[in-house]
Amino acid sequence: MLIEPNLMELLDKRNNLTPREKQILDIIGTGKTTKQIADELGVSTSTVGNHRKHICKKLDLHSTAELVAYAVRNLNTSAVYGK
Repeated sequence: MLIEPNLMELLDKRNNLTPREKQILDIIGTGKTTKQIADELGVSTSTVGNHRKHICKKLDLHSTAELVAYAVRNLNTSAVYGK
């Protein structure tokens, strides 16, 4: 199976995320809002917002739409749902 170079680059960049950033990215992929994520993790919305900002920078994403699209395409269901 061939994987497009851009996809491989983004997958490699995901490895640069901290475990918490990966966790938040996976939760974003389930469609939850920043407030819902903050409530679930027991942190402030500002903390989640900072994580989102760092994720976007590390993955070279430039909008919320790009972030959500990436999160949905690369959802790690086992991390989110424990399966």
